[in-house]
Amino acid sequence: MKSILSLLGMLVLVLLPNAKGYADEKIDPKLWQQALRIHRDAVVVDTHYDTPTLMLESGLDVGHKTDQSDVDFIRMSEGGVGAAFFAAFSPNGSDLKNPARKVLEMIDEVYRQVERYPDLAAMAFSADEIVDIHRKGKLAILLGIENGGAIEGSLRLLRDFQRLGVRYVTLTHNSNNDICDSATAEKPRWNGLSDFGREVVREMNRLGMIVDVSHISDASFYAVLELSRAPVLASHSSARALCPVPRNMSDEMIRALAGKGGVIQINFYSSFLDFGYSKKAEVVDRNLKPEMARLKEKYKDDRSGYMAAAIGLWKKNAPPPPPIDVLINHIDHVVKLAGADAVGLGSDFDGAGGYPQGLEDVRGYPLITYRLLKKGYKEEDIRKILGGNLLRLFRQVGRLGSDG
Repeated sequence: MKSILSLLGMLVLVLLPNAKGYADEKIDPKLWQQALRIHRDAVVVDTHYDTPTLMLESGLDVGHKTDQSDVDFIRMSEGGVGAAFFAAFSPNGSDLKNPARKVLEMIDEVYRQVERYPDLAAMAFSADEIVDIHRKGKLAILLGIENGGAIEGSLRLLRDFQRLGVRYVTLTHNSNNDICDSATAEKPRWNGLSDFGREVVREMNRLGMIVDVSHISDASFYAVLELSRAPVLASHSSARALCPVPRNMSDEMIRALAGKGGVIQINFYSSFLDFGYSKKAEVVDRNLKPEMARLKEKYKDDRSGYMAAAIGLWKKNAPPPPPIDVLINHIDHVVKLAGADAVGLGSDFDGAGGYPQGLEDVRGYPLITYRLLKKGYKEEDIRKILGGNLLRLFRQVGRLGSDG
């Protein structure tokens, strides 16, 4: 039997063309109904929400609809989301300050809130569990870690995180760490993977954990791809050919990723989708630097207060959002480059500021399904993009782990 949450989601999906972000979209009613059917039947999986930081540090309660965040359980259902990876994030600046504790606290908070709302959501640890929870009309919540610095140089901690349910680790973040180099570091430290980094990849393969190559340098990416026995994931990256920023992946990288069964999950952040927007955002960042510094001083003992004030200031001054076409173009680029098996969705909700029109929060996913259908995509390929590719990769990684 479908849960009340699932039925609510279906009702809201029907009404979505009149919701925020859809006002300028000329919806073809017949095509919209077809898109809704595909969207409801598919298992929609997003591989990167940064929501655990807000849950722990700002007291966000994801069991109620809120404007504190991009994500909560009610709006996830309204957007037809079936499953999402909640990423416990540790910045590289904390790599030498025992970051495991903060990440463990985030994991605990995710468990606590999922347990608080058993009619809405359940923890999932495998692809089969995602499908089973989805059939019951609930949200499947999974765990990832963003920045492998959280394992504090210890394979024992890596194994402990796996036992707690963590199913992927993003090897680093915006700086180099003891595992590998970052795509946005000023200069390389390892020119790929460190010796410890190679141990981490091998152990993640053995444990059946997904190796996440978002954020890592090109040299690190190719080192991972050469070493890993299992397909690897880019949990929240986009195409460099369309938006030439270091965080995105080149065509050569995308082909190589797909060649070994991997998937690139397209990031919704406008600065990674539209280079024109990215340049405008850089100007805004420069202009806001003095005010951001004042906020940092004002809230030096209140990180959540600072984050709320900083995000509010940014949103007030941000460039106008680009159309949803910019996201669809990245998906289409990957499909033309490497096939429909190579791409999925990794929004970066609650971790980035500024998304395309219609994708202001988790309610916007049906518009992606509609636009892909309108572009001529077959239903089978749309299902793959919405979540099927991630489920396939997840199963492959798990099987190789159990065999190892």
